[in-house]
Amino acid sequence: MRAIVCLVSIAALTAGLSAPVDAATRCSTKSADGTGPDEKVAKFQVYEGLLKSVGWSTWSQWMLDGSTPGYKVGRPVYICRTGVGLGVSCRGKATICKI
Repeated sequence: MRAIVCLVSIAALTAGLSAPVDAATRCSTKSADGTGPDEKVAKFQVYEGLLKSVGWSTWSQWMLDGSTPGYKVGRPVYICRTGVGLGVSCRGKATICKI
């Protein structure tokens, strides 16, 4: 369990690496990594990392009720590999716009 928490923390820290914000649309492309025992868990970790890159309050609101107030999150694109780390490792990116 500690390994998963550690990996989530690392994913959250690396999720902040993104393209610059487009001033006209107030959108940016974010990326994050996730690892889990199966692809579903790994993708969940990626999505959490994407939201944490916007802000912890956005992530916590999404965890509470599934909403991302003030932001529109585009559909993430994932690349996943098995046999790495805890089973499956995924990298994902999505466009996130401030509304």
